[in-house]
Amino acid sequence: MSCPHCGQPLPEGLSSRTCPHCGGDVNAPGSPVMDEVADKAQKAADSAGRAVQDVLDDPRLRERLPGGSLPLLGSGLVAAAVVVPVLPFFDGGLGLPWAALMLVGSGMLGAREWVAAGRKLPPALAPAVTWAAHPAFLPMFTALTVTQAFLSLGLGVAPLLWVLAAVVLGFVQWRAFKASSLAEPSLPRRPSDVRLKRWVFAGVAACALGLLLPWSSAWTGSLVPTAHLQRERTITIDDNFGQEIEDHDTWRFNTLVFPSSVPGAGTGRGRLGATGVVLGLLALGVLGSVRRAREALPPVVPVVLAGLITVWALTGLSSRPGPWLFLLGILAVDVAVAREWQGPRSAVPPGQPPASA
Repeated sequence: MSCPHCGQPLPEGLSSRTCPHCGGDVNAPGSPVMDEVADKAQKAADSAGRAVQDVLDDPRLRERLPGGSLPLLGSGLVAAAVVVPVLPFFDGGLGLPWAALMLVGSGMLGAREWVAAGRKLPPALAPAVTWAAHPAFLPMFTALTVTQAFLSLGLGVAPLLWVLAAVVLGFVQWRAFKASSLAEPSLPRRPSDVRLKRWVFAGVAACALGLLLPWSSAWTGSLVPTAHLQRERTITIDDNFGQEIEDHDTWRFNTLVFPSSVPGAGTGRGRLGATGVVLGLLALGVLGSVRRAREALPPVVPVVLAGLITVWALTGLSSRPGPWLFLLGILAVDVAVAREWQGPRSAVPPGQPPASA
């Protein structure tokens, strides 16, 4: 169990009604089910994070990378994930615009890390290194990588490469976040912050699951190229009008039609605008968990994001379970964001006019 006010875990066997962290009443009205789910999710995330950290911080891996750079490894995995579907017998490409964007981004990040490792590049690539050194470049590229990894989930080499790239770059970005001022616990934690984080995370998780479920009856086809037996017959006629027939049986791959070439066909991931929706959900998750990020942006930004995603969900309703689960999740986010947006407006001292007056 955790405190309903500050969200900190409570010691086992606590006899007092007072939270040792914030001094609040631990028996105040709350959501025991949500607390239990949040505690289990936090423990699972901590265990997964420790496992990833043990692998990526292994000296045997770092010593094989120029300068021990994990972003360089991530950029290489992104480039491989883009290039692999172009090869024969592979499936699951992004489409030319997104493939070009991700390939250029991985090249810029790789060039930046290559120079940071003390290696030299042609002078013509100096502008790319400068652009990639911008503080906003790595977070944006990481968000795009995580988005493409989610949209490409499936069986195959390319989806595996996307997931590995997302894990590596996500770990790098998480470590950078922990070392930044955004993670400093200088701001007092409010009960509304804990409530917002839990409901936004629960809603985003429901939306992600809804995107993986069917939204339409589109046939997704097989996950791998199919093979078929092809028979070829050779007939030889001699001068005496005799003939000799030879049959040749060969296996061939069907490389002409692949219904599964569109990742997530028939699910929410295959809908028009799914990439922007996933990016919006990632942004809502960050804004819901980082108070400093919320305060750095106008309060209307989360409201607009949640509203646009809600409209996108309403336009895709069908008899399938995917859109309804997605709608349930985004409505939970809408309620949490609306309460947070109205909070500062309602918290006006008595006798003073509202800030908008």
